[in-house]
Formats: sequence, structure tokens, C-alpha cells
Amino acid sequence: MVCKIGRVMKFNIGIDIGGTFTDGVVIDEKNDVHLFKTPTVPHNPAIGLFNCVKKAAAYFGLAPDNFLGNVDKFAVGTTIATNALIQGNVASTGLITTKGFKDALLIAREGREYLPIDIHCERFPPLIPRRMIEEATERVDRYGQIVTPLNAAETEATVERLVAKGCESIAVSFLWSFQNPVHERRLLELIRKRHPEIFISISSDLAPILGEYERTATVVINSMLGPILKRNLEQLSNTLHKEGLKAPLLIMQSNGGLVPAEDASLRPVTLLNSGPVGGVVASRFLGRSLNYPNIIGVDMGGTSFDVSLITQGEFSSSIESRVNNHNIYVPTVDVYSIGAGGGSIAWVDMGRVLKVGPRSAGADPGPACYGRGGNEPTVTDADLVLGRLEPEYFLGGEMLLDMARAKSCIEKSIAQPLGLDLIRAAAGISQVVDGAMAEAVRLMTVRKGMDPRDYVLIAFGGAGPVHAVTIAQELGIKTIVVPYVATVQSAFGIAASDIIHSFARTELMGLDELERIQERYQEMESNGYALLQKEGIEANNQGTIRYADMRYLGQEHEITIAMPFRRLTKNDMEEIKKRFEDKYQSLYGSGTIFSKATIEVVTLRVDVVGATRKPILRRMERGGTDSSPAMIGHRPVFFPEAEEFLNIAVYDGERLAGGNLIDGPAIIQYRGTTTVLNPGYRAKVDDHRSLIITETANEL
Repeated sequence: MVCKIGRVMKFNIGIDIGGTFTDGVVIDEKNDVHLFKTPTVPHNPAIGLFNCVKKAAAYFGLAPDNFLGNVDKFAVGTTIATNALIQGNVASTGLITTKGFKDALLIAREGREYLPIDIHCERFPPLIPRRMIEEATERVDRYGQIVTPLNAAETEATVERLVAKGCESIAVSFLWSFQNPVHERRLLELIRKRHPEIFISISSDLAPILGEYERTATVVINSMLGPILKRNLEQLSNTLHKEGLKAPLLIMQSNGGLVPAEDASLRPVTLLNSGPVGGVVASRFLGRSLNYPNIIGVDMGGTSFDVSLITQGEFSSSIESRVNNHNIYVPTVDVYSIGAGGGSIAWVDMGRVLKVGPRSAGADPGPACYGRGGNEPTVTDADLVLGRLEPEYFLGGEMLLDMARAKSCIEKSIAQPLGLDLIRAAAGISQVVDGAMAEAVRLMTVRKGMDPRDYVLIAFGGAGPVHAVTIAQELGIKTIVVPYVATVQSAFGIAASDIIHSFARTELMGLDELERIQERYQEMESNGYALLQKEGIEANNQGTIRYADMRYLGQEHEITIAMPFRRLTKNDMEEIKKRFEDKYQSLYGSGTIFSKATIEVVTLRVDVVGATRKPILRRMERGGTDSSPAMIGHRPVFFPEAEEFLNIAVYDGERLAGGNLIDGPAIIQYRGTTTVLNPGYRAKVDDHRSLIITETANEL
């Protein structure tokens, strides 16, 4: 299909390179949203991206160079950093630290995080071997005063030893360097002068905050990822611009904001979880547009199931996350992931218990029904056998699914070992994965004191809408939303994101030190505004969000509190104290606060935001409640609650009009996903083409 346009438009593009599919969203000048999907090429993700671009260009009747030349925003979410770390495809890295602290990274937190689970647990392997860690004679105290100057001659010899060991990159983390980075910066200059080919990260630039081990782990992982991300992003950027792209290439970060590719290549640790975060940003964007402040976002793709939480219009985030069993300091939107996607492999363990995941068939070979050599049954194979998927309409008919192969794999690997018939085996696969996904939602809600029934479930990803109603039913959630962009929602969120530069500074202060706090904020904000100006973001599109990490004096852990963006007053600090106490009680229980205790500020944080072009959800023409014009036939679908196949209506989602009602059981097909409407549920099409699903007994 080709869309003929009378003149060349300006386009906003968001692309999410996932484990199985590469998703693209193109938003034109009329704010019409166009969705594209191509298979990911695991050995070279850029190929899948270019295939997506070519597909979009062809749709608009343009050559790829003309299409790219008229793009004013091109943003990408990538799994390159995450995959490199998981697969161990990282650079040989050395660490230089303050003399006497060589083992800080190896000691880590002494395994304390595992003690409540297993006191006999084995330690996780270190990020880098001890032989790759060198010490430097230098010392700065907690106030930033130089106690021992950096020994330049000794340090040069240290660098040469690491280079001789084959280091491609070097991480530098000196004690208290965030209070005075002079020694780290001197070493940075020395290495760049003597070995410009070496990738180098220093902790005072990357994570200038309190926490010696976490800061060191952050800078080491950044250096491990640096060379491969730098090569990949440079190659991607250069190729796109050679093919006609004039706009800068923007990359999605784990904090929910974009950053130019050249900056991202220097801070690859900030790209971990890049793709899934786009879906969270989209959920917030859609929630605000649809007036849903409390949202549980569930993203079921080919490889994983990701859960996120949005409360009162804001997603939860943290400064600390856990990667490869190490704690790092990177601003990250909270996303909980499990290995439960459409490509998750079903298997029977030695106790004859049916399991699903975490292994995945991925994009290559993919589920058995893809016909690409996969010979293990997956969730997608089960959904096909149960009638939930149309073999001839997968990806809008671009890809045919092999029913016979799906049945054969389930029969051989699941049904026969468990003594079940084919349909019960396929239903069992579905029920196991549904239970795992519901439990993942509970971990993000119930175990944090949140009631999932107070939230709306937004389901997206290629497989999310297939399982959404069943998950909501198990959790008692009354309203499910399947957005029109569900199949490529992460890409939509990437297209809807702004540029964000995050800054942090640790400096212990009291709440009464208003001027000092104000000065530190202004210093960080000035640095951020300078970056945005360099990137071409005009002053009227610049903004700031402030936070502070606070704790009671003498405690170890902090709580992050939002701070007002203005010159602070005593009244502001009283309000901030109240916010701290309210959040403290919500986390640790009523009565845990002590109003006479001193509250101290540990770290000040700033997000400097550069607003970029965003989509506007256009309203569609409303029709009546009658959805029959969109009905395209019937087919048998198995529902466990009915314990049999039901011959149900199938609808073309693209032909539905605003106001249409569909009573379950029913199937609603889109080009990239399918919504399964269970018995007892009803879907209403809203003015933005989203499906609003509730139990039939509830008022729509």
C-alpha cells in the first residue's frame, strides 16, 4: 500500500529495536500516526532499522533519501547496550582507583542483598578480574581538599600496565572525586594524550554522588560498553546521514529522555533498558490524553514481559538499579521484566511440571510457526493453536504462520510428555504464562503497598492485547485499555519524548541552607542549558525538573523528593519537609517519622529538559454503537473458562469507528496485534481509536 502525498511533509520518527521486531512510528504534519513493523536482525540491528525506514518511505511514495531528508526528529530506542552486557560482548576493561581501595568493587555489598534468601549463597562473579585493577597514589578528603597529590609518574606507569594487558577501555574512580574531580580529570587528559584510541570514563562525570562501590560499578560498566556502543552508534548515525537524514540522531535513555547519539556513545550505561522505557513514556502520554492518572503498563513482546507503574500521572523512577548483579547509579524509569514473551519457550522439567521461559526463540529462528527452523513450542505457537491468531493475517498478512508445525511441536514437547491432548497442552502453556505475568504485576503493585484494582491496565506490544483481559481478570482490574498504537507503543513513546540531560551533585546540607542549595541547582542547570543551546534547543523550549535525595541524619538510605523550580523560601522548605515525612510513612509505615529529627539533603538532582516535537492524538469521526460493518467473519477460539472452542466474531480493528461497541467473546485484529475479548467483557472504541475494555456488568 502506498500513500500518495501532494507535497513532501515533515516527519517525526520513533523506532524501537526490539529482540524480535523493530517497530517504527511515523507522525506526519497532520499528526496522523503511521505504524510499521519489520523483523529484527540480531547480528546487525541496523539492518532491521533500515528495513523499517524503507518500508515507511515506500508507504509515503518516497525514495529513502527524500524521506529521510524531510525528517525533523529521528529518535531510536536500542537494546544494544543491554544485549552486549547480557551476552558478555564487552570491551576488555581496566580500573584505576585510589591506593588502598583496590578491592572495593570486588567486595561490593558483601552479598547482603542475598542473605535474607540464602545465607549459603555463592558470590556473583566480579565485573572485571582483580588483575585488571590498578591503584594510583592520590587522596582527596570528604570536603574536597587534596590530602595527597596525584603521583603523575607512577600513574603513567599504571596506565601502561593496563594497556599492555590488552585494555580497550579504562574506568577511573577515585575516593571522594565527586567533591573535587581534579585528579580524575588530570588522569583523563593523560590517557587521551598518550592513548587516544582508549575509551575512558571517569566517575566524577558519570556518577558524581556518594557511594564508592556503586559509583565504581557504574563507571566500570560504562567503560565495558563504551567501545561497542561508540562503534555501533557512530556507524548508525553516519549511515543515516549518508542516506539523507539531516536531523540529529537521538537515542532513548533509561531516564525517559532522549540525548544526541554522540553524547549517548560516551555514556552507554544510560542506555540500559532504553527500549522498554519508551513504552512507559507512551503510557504516561496516553494516560494524560485519556484522563487516566493511575496506570499499570504491560508490554508483552517477543522476548519479555515488562511491567511499569504510573501513579497520579507520573511514572516511578530511581537513581539506583541492579545490572549483572551489581548496583549502579543511573537515573532509570522503573520497569520490571520477566522472560515471558510470545517467543518464550514452553518445556517440561524433570518433575513433569510445565514451564514457560525464560528462554526465548527470539527473532531467529523464532517460534516454530514462523517456519524459520524453530523446533521448540512457544507462547505464540500456543496462541495460534487455540485460535487466537489468524495464520494468514499475522503482521497484516505479511507473514504466514505454519499451524501444522506449531501443533507438531506442542504435541511432541508438551502434550505427549504430560499425557495431555493437544488443546489442553496449548491451553496449559497459555495459563502458565498468564500466571507468571499476573505475578509480575503483583510484584510491582501489591508488594509495594499498591492495589492493582485502583489502576487501569494499558496493554501493548505485539502479544500484550492477546493476554491482557485474562491478566486483568486475575488481578481484579476493572478497565483495560488497548491503544491504537499498541503494537509499536515503545516506538510511539520514543517519538513523544523530549531531550533530557540529568545532573546530580552530592553535598551534605541542612534544609535551612537555602542559598547553598539554590546555588548548586543553578550551577547544574547552567550546564544543562549550555548543552541544550549547543543542540539547537531554543530557550523557550527549555525547562527544569528538580529533585533532592534526603534522609534523617544518621541513616544510610535516602528518599527522593520533588523540589520546586524557583528561588527557595522557608515556606518551601516546610512543604518539602512535609513531603519527606509523608513519603517516609508511605514507605515504612504510619508512625515511623520523628518530627524533631534533623533531615539532611544528601544529593541534589536536576533534569534539564529540551522540548521536541510531539504527537497530538487526533480525534476520529464518531460512529454509532453498531460495530457490524467491521466484522470480517467468525472462527473457533478456545477459552479455558468455557472449556471448549467457541465460534466467535472477528473484527477488523482498522475499520472500527469511535463509539462502536463489541461484546465478547470476540477477536479484534490489527496489522500488528490481536485483542482477545473474553466472554463477559465488552470493548468500546474511543475517539482516539483505543479500545476501552470492561466487564459487561460495568457501565461503559
